Amino acid sequence: MNPVIGIAIVVTLAATWPAGAQGSANPVPPKQIYGRVQVLDGSTIEFTSPRTIVRLAGYLAPRLQQVATTEGVEWPVGEVARAWLILRTLKHDVNCASVATDANGTILAHCFVEETNLAATAIADGIGYAFNFPGEPQVPAYFDIERRARGLGFGIWSDPKLVPPWNYKPDQQAAPAAGLPSMETSETGLPLPPPAPMPADNSPRG
Repeated sequence: MNPVIGIAIVVTLAATWPAGAQGSANPVPPKQIYGRVQVLDGSTIEFTSPRTIVRLAGYLAPRLQQVATTEGVEWPVGEVARAWLILRTLKHDVNCASVATDANGTILAHCFVEETNLAATAIADGIGYAFNFPGEPQVPAYFDIERRARGLGFGIWSDPKLVPPWNYKPDQQAAPAAGLPSMETSETGLPLPPPAPMPADNSPRG
């Protein structure tokens, strides 16, 4: 078991709103979303009922079109990130605690399968990056996890020329200097999963 999964540090899941979301107020997202999901890309899932799109907070996977090269071998890093998330969520209920919405109105949330923090585990496995766009909530513990994965050369870190997804353009082959995510700190430690919803009581009433 990845040691990240067992870490339990209480944090406050405070809602913050992206600086880019201007104009009419965004609707307040539900505090908790629970159920089966479709995986749209390595960072984004869609709950099947009710249909709700959620992006993992504090995390960004490579774009689906991206390809990495490790020791002369090309591999579809974006599709691998999507497949990783599919395998982690297939035939499982996903439990998400909303923390914000992004500038496009997509819900940002910390998501779990049982006690497994999907974003933290993906970062530890070298599947994606600790990242937040300006104005979005940040989890500093994710950057600590990323430093370890980078030092070990896991996954995305096995290709030093891989363009980070926030700088990626489809016609771009080689990486410029990696861009930096927002350094606004809103949380410390790793998020804990919200309680699982209670099953409906269908017992007969006397």
